[in-house]
Amino acid sequence: MHCGVFLSTHGVTNRDDRDWWHQPQDHREMRPVESAQLAEALGFHSVWMGDHVALPEESPDSISPIHVEGVSNPEVRHRGPDDADVGGSHRHYPARPTILDGAVVMGAIAAATRTIRMGPGVLISPYRHPLNDLRQFATVDALSDGRLIFGVGCGWMKEEFEVLGHGFHSERMAVFEECLQIYRRMFEHGVGSFDGRFYRFENVGVFPTPVQRPRPPIVIGANGPRGARFVARYADGMMPILTQPRSAPADARALIEEVRREADRCGRDAGEIALVAFTSFRITGTGDEEARRRPRRILGGSAEQILEDIERFAAEGFSLLNMAPICPSRTHGEFCEQVGRFAAEVLPAAREIMPAGPWRDGV
Repeated sequence: MHCGVFLSTHGVTNRDDRDWWHQPQDHREMRPVESAQLAEALGFHSVWMGDHVALPEESPDSISPIHVEGVSNPEVRHRGPDDADVGGSHRHYPARPTILDGAVVMGAIAAATRTIRMGPGVLISPYRHPLNDLRQFATVDALSDGRLIFGVGCGWMKEEFEVLGHGFHSERMAVFEECLQIYRRMFEHGVGSFDGRFYRFENVGVFPTPVQRPRPPIVIGANGPRGARFVARYADGMMPILTQPRSAPADARALIEEVRREADRCGRDAGEIALVAFTSFRITGTGDEEARRRPRRILGGSAEQILEDIERFAAEGFSLLNMAPICPSRTHGEFCEQVGRFAAEVLPAAREIMPAGPWRDGV
């Protein structure tokens, strides 16, 4: 099993028995380049970061795939480490969150590291013109000498789509599919034309082409059947969101079966597709409350308990975990403590766990 770290470019994360959320954090406490250097030194596979552009102050019409049953829980999001009210809104993010730009951060990480892979987890494709995304992330691949994993998704916040001048219900998935077609064509060939409903261009070049050939691996953050079908048609991997404390690897079975069926319809070998899980973890000692909870939170507790969960992921075919450390204190120090402890107590044994099924081994 390969293990990656979700960086705190949107604020370090926390969870309780019901939910998982981003906490407010000053950019000076995020320190993503240092975090990536630490992850590389400790032997992690990759680092990942989220994507937003301009969050409205409220988003009452949006249902996040990471809310509890689609319902926001503002009381949880208002609490700081000392139970003080730190602000919040009716959504997964707190009010006015600091959000660092992923492409910029990855450029800095590329210059400060040598081996660790990196990717957006995930880039919201319909927010920007796909040729702009191609330029930015081909640059990341060039600066990192071929270490980009291109994680992309369709997005979920209706109000943010509207702020950026895009339709949500009527257009989002159709726009996303055209973006996927353009990414593949232009990454692979550098020059191309496209005549779609939303994007049209003729004989346009975007250079340099990525270092990785024929292109960087494309991983789709899919949480529904249509996204799963896009994985089979256009991508090298699927990354469902399994960050909730009660998430289980088996929760992705319907999506995995949809990928398998669509791959069969397309005449594609499922062995070309990797299963990546976006999840959260909290490592503690055996006597800690995290280890004694019943039911236990996903990837929570002692090293032995976390390895049991990793075995469950592998049994479903997952070969890469993109993991968000749970850090109630909102400090970089606790982030480093959690990542370091996982590397020392879990990572060596996790590398020996082999995924089941026909799926590709990592990306």
